[in-house]
Amino acid sequence: MRAAALENKDGMTRFGTVAELAVGIGLACVIMGVACGMPSLGEATEIAFVARDLEDQQAVWLPKDIVIHRSTDFADSLIFRFDNPTARTHVFEAPGLYQLIEENGVQIARPVRITITPAESEQIVVDRNRMTRDALADTDGTVTYRFYCPLHRADVDIGGRIAVEQ
Repeated sequence: MRAAALENKDGMTRFGTVAELAVGIGLACVIMGVACGMPSLGEATEIAFVARDLEDQQAVWLPKDIVIHRSTDFADSLIFRFDNPTARTHVFEAPGLYQLIEENGVQIARPVRITITPAESEQIVVDRNRMTRDALADTDGTVTYRFYCPLHRADVDIGGRIAVEQ
């Protein structure tokens, strides 16, 4: 193989083979092609929840209080991400909230109940249309959903809340 001169960001020249240069350019093209071809979630609003173990084998999801504004946070998709950096399995349950999933090529809504094993992460797309309908049915336009880990309901932690406001 022939040697080709490659210059790094410091202006230093290093030599590599033409094959190395071609592989680098090829990888860049593949990465750009994958990035351009991936379906986009648009300007999605993402809310991250993290499981935390407390003293005496108790657990909690943080943050405990979330406020979602329909006028700004519902522009496109609403994503909930769940991270479990602990050594125990945790469940995120939010009665009244629904996630969108695809089954047999059809998009359906099912109640939010996500199991996250130790050191794992999950994400879901929340059915924001159903949240909007719930909020519109409320007299003041605000609806509150509770969330908790049903595996640790005996804990002193009463869970958290997600408030959807206008």
